[in-house]
Amino acid sequence: MNTALARPRILLADDHLDFRKSVSDRLSDAFEIVGGARNGHEALDMARSLRPDLVVLDVAMPDLTGFQTLERLRRDDPAIPVVFLTMHQDDDFVSAGIRAGAMGYVLKSRMYLDLIGAIRHALAGRLFVPSLTSLSTVAGSRHTVHFHSSDSDLLDQISQLADATLRSGEPLVLVTSEATCTGVAERLRARQVDLATLAAEGRYVARDSSPALSYLFPHGRLDRERVAEMVHGLDLLRLASSNGSGGRLTVVGDLSGSLCRDGAFEAALELERLWNELTRALPLLTICCHPFEAFDHPDARHSLLNVCAEHSAVTSGVSPRFSRDLI
Repeated sequence: MNTALARPRILLADDHLDFRKSVSDRLSDAFEIVGGARNGHEALDMARSLRPDLVVLDVAMPDLTGFQTLERLRRDDPAIPVVFLTMHQDDDFVSAGIRAGAMGYVLKSRMYLDLIGAIRHALAGRLFVPSLTSLSTVAGSRHTVHFHSSDSDLLDQISQLADATLRSGEPLVLVTSEATCTGVAERLRARQVDLATLAAEGRYVARDSSPALSYLFPHGRLDRERVAEMVHGLDLLRLASSNGSGGRLTVVGDLSGSLCRDGAFEAALELERLWNELTRALPLLTICCHPFEAFDHPDARHSLLNVCAEHSAVTSGVSPRFSRDLI
């Protein structure tokens, strides 16, 4: 995509005319809609002739499915970003879409909340998925930012992810506020998850993030060696929990989110950048939890973009009041 373009060019593909019009109306203020295809074959023809910056695809279309269309689009232009817009919310569909090469997966029921943000993330090279549990089905290392609008939303999302992760046999580490650790534990026990056994086996670790922040920022400055020590400890836990097989470890934390809540945006970004540097070669699924309220002040809006830029994936979209600030 040409970053100098004020209005990126979008091609839509959906077999329902009325829905295509609704999508076009939703996007037209932020993007230039260059065409609307009724099926996969039309989408391929239009993509070749119109050269859009991004394609929005339905999954269930006549003749060619969205997945088949994406596969053929990739043959013509391996770099063109694609966002799926679909009613299929099963995590298996999300995983299949991302594995096929899509940069985003948006549910039609959440189009008005998520689509603009998902497109902007995709154009900036960041993955968008609808939930933490759907992200967990995607293989490979990810450094993810999860924005939440309330404590209950955060607890629900982390608990669902934790339940799915632990039941799959993969280990999980929480480094969050004491209240979040307690709330997640209560929800997991209500789901009949045996946390005591999992903790004894080293497969479930929950730590209060306040002491961790104090340890990583002695005298108010980030200690790089202490961050490296933390990452080394996580890698040792990963290896021990997987019996040396080198499986994936999921880490959920609110360290940088807490810093942003306190207005320490530069310190948060320094921690995120160092985390990227130290964990790039490790099979970690790292989720950094950030409250929307941290970016409410107009002077903090630019920090939202900076936070997103330090991550390879985004979940839960971005509040509509922030969607125009993403790129």
